[in-house]
Amino acid sequence: MFDNRGNVSWRFTPAFDASHRAALETGKPLVYVCPPAPWAAVPLFERLPARDGLRPWTVAVVPESTFGLDLAHVIGTVPNAAPVHVATGLARTVAVLATAPPATLVATPRDILELVGRSALKLAEVTRVVLAWPEWALEAGDVTALDTLLAEAGHSQRVVLTQDDTPLRGFLERHAHRAAMLSAARLPDSPSGPVRYLIAPLERRWGALRGVLDALNPDGAVVWDPSDAASGRPAADLPAVRLLKEGATAPLAVALDLPDASTLAVLRAAAADVVVILSGPQMAYLRKLAHPLRPLRIAGASDDARVRLFDVRQRLRERLAGTDLTGALLALEPLFDEYDPSLVAAAALSLQPSPELEASVAQSVPAFVRIRVDSGRRDQLRVGDLVGVLLNAAGLAREDLGRVDVREAFSLVEVRATVAERAVAGLSGTTVRGRRIAARLDRR
Repeated sequence: MFDNRGNVSWRFTPAFDASHRAALETGKPLVYVCPPAPWAAVPLFERLPARDGLRPWTVAVVPESTFGLDLAHVIGTVPNAAPVHVATGLARTVAVLATAPPATLVATPRDILELVGRSALKLAEVTRVVLAWPEWALEAGDVTALDTLLAEAGHSQRVVLTQDDTPLRGFLERHAHRAAMLSAARLPDSPSGPVRYLIAPLERRWGALRGVLDALNPDGAVVWDPSDAASGRPAADLPAVRLLKEGATAPLAVALDLPDASTLAVLRAAAADVVVILSGPQMAYLRKLAHPLRPLRIAGASDDARVRLFDVRQRLRERLAGTDLTGALLALEPLFDEYDPSLVAAAALSLQPSPELEASVAQSVPAFVRIRVDSGRRDQLRVGDLVGVLLNAAGLAREDLGRVDVREAFSLVEVRATVAERAVAGLSGTTVRGRRIAARLDRR
């Protein structure tokens, strides 16, 4: 169960029966139900037949390029899937397809259609199309793009990875009719209990783990790493994790990616407290695994600036220690089920404006932050479109806006940090030039 570094020894081995193996070998459609995490796709890619010829053998359709990079990281070591190329730049991908076609091409629906439009990719000649969690693309409004892509693919095999096939029945009826169904890991009937979580990209998970251990300072910990991100990491990069014997318990278990229900149950049995480090889009699945979810904050670069708020915090400590707050707690208690308590406290504090507090906060946050929008020039998006949404839909003032950079596949918008959340909320879900856009804070 545990190795000599304190990591959970684990392997995901879904049962491929004769019907599943026959579907993969004969080119029939297959639906593979698993968590929306790249590690869960590895057993499937290990079962795919080897490439015959030099053309792309498998096209993996992913909801976004960042997720595609994570998928390529874990399937790149699978012999039948390698070499893998992720279409993060269309010009380079066109050159790669012309000179050294990969066995597996990973791209978003819109990038694939752009490659088809440039005659760089012939989907009808591809052996199979793997749709990686298409529910995300469908929720983002890419139904037409997926339908067009699969129509171009002709008789290529369809393999669909999904967290839950029930909402996709209409889509599967159209594009994977009478597909064999493999339930590698299904959702539980109800959430199992509390979990703390932390959002971090895959390549920064071990750094995030170090922050978790520094923040919680447990006597021992179990680390579950399904993507084997530990390989090649410097020994000094992670504080010592105490070796645990099988059947022993630890104060803390940390999952370095979204777990399935059975793995989460194992981690609960092994530790008193569980922290899951995952990406933002995986939160919807985690909510169905565990409840309540509590965010975990770890130290960051901005902590030095927060020292300036020491006097404000000290006055709050004195109020907490010397005042009966029962009435206030009863008034706020319903909000604790809807929002993180720290957000409720911040909102309550903001109702009592203080020039000293406002000055300290203004000095402790960066003047401008960047927001990443998932649309760009290829979607006919213009600078004026984004400015109009921010001014009209989000209600920002012109002085709140900084540079707006519209690139080929995405856009970057600078706004004042104090209005960043409002800007993200105003942009996300807005339809611009016929496409619903999504936005998020750019942490880089």
